Amino acid sequence: MTPDYRTRLNPVLRAIAQVPRAAWCSKPDAETTDEEIPMTDDVAETEAPNPVHSTWLADVLLAEDCPPPAPVTFPSEPKRDQAALVRTIGNRLREARELCNLSQSEAARHFGYANPSKLSKVELATDTNSVPLWLIARAAKLYEVSVDFLFGATDDWEIGAVRGVQGFMLDAWERARQRDLASLELLHAEIAAVSTHVTALAASACEVAEGLSTYRARNPLFDEAPASAMLASRIERHAERAHAAEVALKRFHQNLRPGAAIPKGA
Repeated sequence: MTPDYRTRLNPVLRAIAQVPRAAWCSKPDAETTDEEIPMTDDVAETEAPNPVHSTWLADVLLAEDCPPPAPVTFPSEPKRDQAALVRTIGNRLREARELCNLSQSEAARHFGYANPSKLSKVELATDTNSVPLWLIARAAKLYEVSVDFLFGATDDWEIGAVRGVQGFMLDAWERARQRDLASLELLHAEIAAVSTHVTALAASACEVAEGLSTYRARNPLFDEAPASAMLASRIERHAERAHAAEVALKRFHQNLRPGAAIPKGA
């Protein structure tokens, strides 16, 4: 609605605003004559609408005091805007292709390019004069993204998603990734500490077993001493358990390597 129409309608809206609600809702009596029904209350007409009416009239009347929206103007540098838009489209085409895990050769073949270098020129914005419109339309279908995403009007690549939702999801995913990385770093430090202690325990058990063998060789009457057999048995069992722990630790480190097969029952 232009300001001229708004100015013409303002008196009408003010008059409607002064009509009591009962006049809108009540039915005329059967004996009602052709006498003209007053359109206003006994009170003097004011600029403010009758409070018993809906608030939309007040909003309309208040809107006349607001200045009209400023006209949209663009800088007189279309060539620079054209180059910036071409670069944006090229970057978005590359991002959409990488989201689909497609190489340039595969994407170019789907688009009908015989040489993938043509798609590379578009993605790198080598030609800042134009981008084929048919390529944008095909890319939106192939990559399953919106045209607004390819033009840089939105950061949401998924079709049909509420604008801003995917950015929120990306932020949540990044926070979760940082939290997982912190947990993995803590787990790595704990594994390193356990590995150090297990290795030291295994080495200590071996030293104790060797010390017992040396003591037994230098003392022929050791085996005849009371509880000597029990002591030797416990030291040997301790050495065996420490060795088994060291072997399990080495197997654990091997399973942590990338590409290692997950053991059955894990």
